[in-house]
Amino acid sequence: TIRNPPSSTTTALSAVAIPDWTIYAISHNIGGITNAPVVTKAQKWYKRIPLPTWTPPNFAFAPTWTLLYGLMGYSLSRIVKSGSPLTNLATRVWLFHYAANIAWAPIFFGFQNLRLGLLVNLFLVGSLGLGVLPLYYRIDPLAAYLQVPYLVWLLFATKLNQAVCKLNPMVGGVNEAMVQADLCASGEGYNDAMLQYDIKKLQAAAAKYAGL
Repeated sequence: TIRNPPSSTTTALSAVAIPDWTIYAISHNIGGITNAPVVTKAQKWYKRIPLPTWTPPNFAFAPTWTLLYGLMGYSLSRIVKSGSPLTNLATRVWLFHYAANIAWAPIFFGFQNLRLGLLVNLFLVGSLGLGVLPLYYRIDPLAAYLQVPYLVWLLFATKLNQAVCKLNPMVGGVNEAMVQADLCASGEGYNDAMLQYDIKKLQAAAAKYAGL
């Protein structure tokens, strides 16, 4: 039987080995991308609410998260391939943390629940700093160091979330984000929802002033 020799293209492709960690990096980014519709839709009301003066521009978030998710994936790939007795535990702890990370955007942007979003951020900081990083460091120090930029960003994001909560307090179970999201969804101007929210804010301010 005469077999055709492999083409130069096939030979070249077989010579190019795709690193295993790229699968982990891509899969982590795909998880983050699933929140893109929620975040994009929220930009209409997010621009209308009071924000700290040091809020980063919108264009800074996408490349930042792309890099961070890539580092997360590479870090996890090193843990998975380590063969350590702690690998299964570390992987489970990370996946639980990652699920909470993905849940933050729907909570904050989708439901405009700013306070619950802050609690999720606090959990992310705690579980990363006290759970993931110590485990990773015992298995592979480099895998732990790769998560440090993410920890720094989480600390900043938590501070930003806290500032947004302070500027948009809950009044009668409603905050400014909820009102603005309702206005954007209805396509109306100043409506009954906004009026009721303003009335509740005035009542709360009057009660505080009167010492009630």
